[in-house]
Amino acid sequence: MDKREQPLFTDLETPPRSTATKRRRANELTGSEWTRYSISVWNDIRKSADEAKSSHPAMFPSALVERLLQCFTCRADQVVLDPFCGSGATLLGARKVGKLGIGFEVSKDYYDLALKRVREQQPSVLSERPDGPEPRLYNCDARLMAQHVEAESVDICITSPPYWDILSRKRTADYKGIRDYAGAPGDVSRVDDYGQFLDALAAVFHEVHRALRSKKYCIVDVMDIRKHDKFYPLHADLARRLTEPDVGFVLDDTIIWDRRQEYNNLRPLGYPTTFRINKIHEYLLVFAKPDATSAPGKKDAPPA
Repeated sequence: MDKREQPLFTDLETPPRSTATKRRRANELTGSEWTRYSISVWNDIRKSADEAKSSHPAMFPSALVERLLQCFTCRADQVVLDPFCGSGATLLGARKVGKLGIGFEVSKDYYDLALKRVREQQPSVLSERPDGPEPRLYNCDARLMAQHVEAESVDICITSPPYWDILSRKRTADYKGIRDYAGAPGDVSRVDDYGQFLDALAAVFHEVHRALRSKKYCIVDVMDIRKHDKFYPLHADLARRLTEPDVGFVLDDTIIWDRRQEYNNLRPLGYPTTFRINKIHEYLLVFAKPDATSAPGKKDAPPA
């Protein structure tokens, strides 16, 4: 056949066999799904009706967890970790697709809420494995993770750490009420100093790094914050801190989670004296644990 008569490859979902396709797949996405989800801004994630009514002050939807699992795990990746479990979104999303979720939550109130939500999850929503593993949930400080989770036993971490102590303070910009995490022992949001708060988070993510298998991902949902007149680029500061040698992650990429559809009561912040920005997006920081052979000399010691 003349080369000019050979059909062009146009179907991304059925690529021709090549050396690349023989390698272990990154995920189970089709080509069209891969392209759609690879866009750097996600604006189609919605909370369920149940999640919208939740009392948790910073809940992220299980649909976000499911999307991240679709993108960053394959069928063989079975263990999902969340060191700041909150109301249990990560555990619910993991269980829905037949993976084992492991969560840590210092607040007894939110531990109980997460446990309740997991127990009430209907078998009808468990699409792939209705008889999948029961989530493991611990009411303790995630810095004690080594007591419950073995090293190199986790396939992915998906989590959203506290926004420092912002939620426990009076909000003068938008006048929203105080919505606290209950101040349980080990609650890192109770650390007043910003640098020490970042170090406390680093201590948690050091444990996450220990628990993750090599070349696996840790995805952190975070928003920048303002306290009075000072702006804190939390996403950038946390990215810097978690890539320092005592933690050891590599920042692999960033996704913008556009949440504007949830904000139906925006205010003219700072009006009329100081122009302030209504933040309607969050950052999904995609960290990777490098192969142990690529990081010689790295000390496996907790941050100070």
